Amino acid sequence: MVEQISVFLENKPNRLFRVTEALREADINLRAAMIAETGDFGIVRAIVDDPDAAIRALHERSFTAKKTNVVGVQVEDGPGGLCDIAQVLGAEEINIQYLYAFSLAGMKKALLILKTSDNERSRRVITDRLGLTIVNQADINAL
Repeated sequence: MVEQISVFLENKPNRLFRVTEALREADINLRAAMIAETGDFGIVRAIVDDPDAAIRALHERSFTAKKTNVVGVQVEDGPGGLCDIAQVLGAEEINIQYLYAFSLAGMKKALLILKTSDNERSRRVITDRLGLTIVNQADINAL
């Protein structure tokens, strides 16, 4: 299991700085992140090395933040990896609600972070049908 932090913030200058400042001061390493905006507000979704400490640091600064379980999948860094995952999950009627990815330099691998309508089934389907490696928080921290 991988825990993602989600931080809700106003879509204004310096808000992202304040979030990242809180993480830096708490010695939290940001491994991957994305921002989705919805007009006046945004959601920062991030994978960090210590989700519990990150949530504490953000709450101390009055940010609305929570942890969410997501699926981490290691794939070959090349064409088609996401296509295969989307195909098998779709065939199982599992919806991919959002995703983001990052490349693992020098390893020719990529890591996909998925939030699905059924994370547990997604892990089983991806492993059983595609033989891909599901990563956990310790794996991400070891990168």
